[in-house]
Amino acid sequence: MPLISLDLLNISALPSAEDDAFEYKSSATPFVTLQNKIVRAMSAFGNSGGGCFVAGVADDGTPDGGLEQLVGKQSLRDWTDQAIMRVSPPIAYEVRFFDKTTSAAKIDTDKVVMAISVAPSDAAPHMADDKKYYIRAGAHTVPASHFIVEALWARRSFSKPMLTHTVREKPGNPDVIQVGLVALTPAPALDVELQITPLLGMLKSLERFFPIRLPVVDRSNPFFLDATLHYNFHEEFPDNVVLACKYRDIAGNQFVYKSSRPLKEAVSPIQLGPDHLERIAAVAAAYGWPADLAEEEILARLPALNLERAEG
Repeated sequence: MPLISLDLLNISALPSAEDDAFEYKSSATPFVTLQNKIVRAMSAFGNSGGGCFVAGVADDGTPDGGLEQLVGKQSLRDWTDQAIMRVSPPIAYEVRFFDKTTSAAKIDTDKVVMAISVAPSDAAPHMADDKKYYIRAGAHTVPASHFIVEALWARRSFSKPMLTHTVREKPGNPDVIQVGLVALTPAPALDVELQITPLLGMLKSLERFFPIRLPVVDRSNPFFLDATLHYNFHEEFPDNVVLACKYRDIAGNQFVYKSSRPLKEAVSPIQLGPDHLERIAAVAAAYGWPADLAEEEILARLPALNLERAEG
């Protein structure tokens, strides 16, 4: 669910019962108990798509007096923030206090109703300070089973942007080899910087454009760069050529990816189909060989190109 906006929350018209999105605690709840309830609720909402914790209301959502604004000598806001900091990893949240001047509800003088809105989290599972993970089960906050915790860990990994490189023949022009970045997970990679080192061949003339900066790379927006011609790929992309990129996720976390194997290993052999004579002629012309060289002679001169004859 989206973050529940506390600016729009009407404390006089809360849902009439707790559910998976709202948890209520009475004004009579001791602060020691309330602190533990907050920590567990924050863990639960963080692991369950977000929600809102409201203290100072009865089970039916109606204010029942309100909370003192000091806990000992500490302000209620500082006390609340310290309670929420006991959740690991930290969660995104907002806090708002409602008093007699900000609400038509029945709230005692000098007291407040406290609302904490928890945003949906990509960093779940969130653990409470008792070393347990909690979730919302209908109107209740309950410990999560081992299976659910494992699923939350898996979802966290899946929600991280993960980029990898790929090498392919250019669609519609198989003589051109493209090097690209593609996303392995649905999460977008932002502020991507792509570097290829060293730059050789046709990429050398484009050195001023590197590192290439891209605002986003995701499954709908991969990036491909015309890198070289098929016949020349092994020469212009030897084993020491490395592709590297850095990027961040929507939370600002930084990631780095670097190719660990030679790029040329991902290139398929040239397929010689019905147009193979034209393609061989193009290779011969690129090398400056005589136009009347026989096909077999050209193939004999190009063992490094990994040519193979296809059926048809």
